[in-house]
Amino acid sequence: MEFFLKFDINFFSIFMLLILYLTIKMRKEATGTSSNLFFKLLWMTILLLILEILSWVFDRIPGQNTLNYLFNFIFVWSTTLISSILASYIDYHMFGSYDRLRRRKFYIYPFALTGILLTVNFYHPIIFSVSPDNVYSREAFMMLLPIICISLFMYICYLAYKNRAHIQKEVIWVLLLYISMSVIAAFLQVQLFGVFIMWPMMAVTVMLTYIFLETVSTSRDYLTGLLSRHRIDDYLEYMLDQNKSFALVMLDLNHFKSINDTYGHLSGDTALQVFSVSLKKHFKKAKVVGRYAGDEFILILEDVKCDDIEISLKKVEKELGCLHESGEIEFPITFSYGCFEHKPDTDLSYEDIINLVDKRMYENKSHQVS
Repeated sequence: MEFFLKFDINFFSIFMLLILYLTIKMRKEATGTSSNLFFKLLWMTILLLILEILSWVFDRIPGQNTLNYLFNFIFVWSTTLISSILASYIDYHMFGSYDRLRRRKFYIYPFALTGILLTVNFYHPIIFSVSPDNVYSREAFMMLLPIICISLFMYICYLAYKNRAHIQKEVIWVLLLYISMSVIAAFLQVQLFGVFIMWPMMAVTVMLTYIFLETVSTSRDYLTGLLSRHRIDDYLEYMLDQNKSFALVMLDLNHFKSINDTYGHLSGDTALQVFSVSLKKHFKKAKVVGRYAGDEFILILEDVKCDDIEISLKKVEKELGCLHESGEIEFPITFSYGCFEHKPDTDLSYEDIINLVDKRMYENKSHQVS
């Protein structure tokens, strides 16, 4: 019981983050670069909460010197790795470019430099030491680690300030809150030896980050409940960055303006909602079912050919026809679509693919309307 009470905040923080992870998975949202970086941030925080416990469990226990040194070694090194992940995550939210991240190799420098210092520490204790009596002690260069991390954070702050006109204000405030809380907690952790506050505070900031940057406001379309344009773009760019095979379908409702003009805008909303429900029903395995803009929708599927997709689209078409014939909706809902299969050797950009599938959709529409 005494052991649990000593680390109760850590245990609670781990439980909180696991619940958050399960909640995200239950929502079954498409995962792009932003989500993947967030998951790395989440799991690294959980790992550090566990390592913080293990770094103290074996302290002062006779004969456990090796384990005491090992867990402190991993714990110290991991603290700079999470800084590198955080910097990458913030950078991506500011600029939305995976290629840019790959060019920012210096984000990993704090992790690499700490690895060098810990290698030296093994022969000449400069970061921490474990005495023959198995007592852990901080050494003179321990303060160098938060300074390294803070230097990286200061660079991120500089980027945020420099590009503040092009970044959402809410994102800037959340990122600065994230950084300031981390810096304050780091100094308290270093100054108040034996007080466990750094990683529980980090867990809280991870939760706040999800609420403000990863949650419904930017991921779901309010009217239809489908994935938003933000999520579509994020996932499509991720698939292109990873050079994966996928099929992309763009769909557009026919005569949507006429529905609005004849039956009213609420009926137009109903058309969008009914169409969305049908898409979700017949494309349960799609990675993305999203509303792209207005009455345009996007589907992204892996390991599926356009011919197979057309079979499912025929089912959607048939279901919508039955709803009109039965009188459940007073107007017919029809749609046009264009499909494109991306292969790993396809040398097309995001804009090229959208333009291509958009052109195919309007070719399909011209045949239907005429």
